[in-house]
Amino acid sequence: MSDRCEELPPAPAVAGRSPDTATVLQSPSLFTSGSRGSTAFELKFLLTEDQAAGVADHIATHLALDPYADPTLGNAYLTTSVYTDTPARDVLRRTGAVGGRKYRVRRYGTHGPVFVERKTKSGDEVRKRRSPAPDGDLTPLNAPSPIADWPGEWFRQQAVDRQLQPVCRISYERVAYMGPSDGGAVRATFDRNVRGALTSGWDVAPVAAGASLLDGRVICEFKFRDALPAIFKAAIEELALAPSVVSKYRLFMQTVRPVAGGEGG
Repeated sequence: MSDRCEELPPAPAVAGRSPDTATVLQSPSLFTSGSRGSTAFELKFLLTEDQAAGVADHIATHLALDPYADPTLGNAYLTTSVYTDTPARDVLRRTGAVGGRKYRVRRYGTHGPVFVERKTKSGDEVRKRRSPAPDGDLTPLNAPSPIADWPGEWFRQQAVDRQLQPVCRISYERVAYMGPSDGGAVRATFDRNVRGALTSGWDVAPVAAGASLLDGRVICEFKFRDALPAIFKAAIEELALAPSVVSKYRLFMQTVRPVAGGEGG
């Protein structure tokens, strides 16, 4: 099965906004660039709100808000993901064939588009493959045999082969900035109000409001191709930022059943 990444269709506008889809930049890890495929880099930081505000102030003069930002959510958009794991929790423990990968289903907004996605990470390098679930229909994931014309069939088959099943649902609000820098597309995101719930099904309804897993902290991610862009390098140096290894999936699962291995990935 190829590791190439499939291009995303335009997402629907939020709060009645209709951005020019020709100018919308996807996440760098979702780009296809010749023989290099969809490899990109991702740096994470676990910040206080004051630190996050400083980073946002620094990059806002160079990058634009995601065109689907919802002013009613403080220019964020809601994201909900269903994470999968094996019965032995190989993803959580970073063991076996899926130890460096996450297979998940993701919805944007409350009734927005749904995708199946595989994220592979090695150090700071990230590769993603995702495909849309037309009309948000995930019933093919329960099919006992292949469905050749379903875009996410590769995901269904790999989930079966690797004994992956839904484990938990995680929702959060994301503020994203994007734009060109140093000749390439870059993206900076700020995730807040991360909350989760155990699950055994593919339903990607948002997790009801509850206590945040971050205790007032913010997960910031810098995403880029090739070398660290000057805009991100300056923010790291001027604000004395220290990269952090944090995973929403592991963060939630360790609140349910602590395991050895930390939060990374």
